[in-house]
Order: sequence, then C-alpha cells, then structure tokens
Amino acid sequence: MSESGRKHPIRVDIRLTAAERDALSQEAIQRGITRQELLRARVLSEANQPAPIPEIKPVFYSKGRDSIDACMDAVRRRYDVPHAQLEGLICTVICALNAKR
Repeated sequence: MSESGRKHPIRVDIRLTAAERDALSQEAIQRGITRQELLRARVLSEANQPAPIPEIKPVFYSKGRDSIDACMDAVRRRYDVPHAQLEGLICTVICALNAKR
C-alpha cells in the first residue's frame, strides 16, 4: 500500500490503562481538540518544552438567579435544609467554584 498520499504515514501504538485513556480524553475535550491531536502535540514537542496545545477552556456557569434556583430545587428534593440557610450555603458554594485561583 502506498503511503505517499497520507498526511501522517506512520502509526504509533501505545498501551494505556482505562483511567489514563479517560484522563487524556477529558483533557482533550477541555482543550477542544481530539485525543489524537493532544498525544501528537505531546510526542512531537521538544524536551522540557511545553507542548503546543490550546489552553484548557474555562467552564462558565449561567449568571443570575437561575443557577441558584436550580441548585436550591435540587438540594430541597434531597435534603431537609431550611430555606433561609440553603440560599446562603448555595451562594457560597457557587462563589467558591467561580473564584479565580
């Protein structure tokens, strides 16, 4: 079979555990690329140099009361927490999740 027309003519196989594969897949999804592209970038990067891969895309939560109300409804269905305590607790958690570190 002629490989001259192929963009990437050589195939390299690696063995990973399911957990390692899943971690690579998750990272690739966060970066908006395929797992294959992530692995290729890492393999072809220079020693001690960062791989030329996109930054992880941040997750944005919806703004306003809708996210607070959705959380309150979910917690109320499962736990017996007074409404007065619940809103403050949920707001604290949402703020902590959105805090820049």
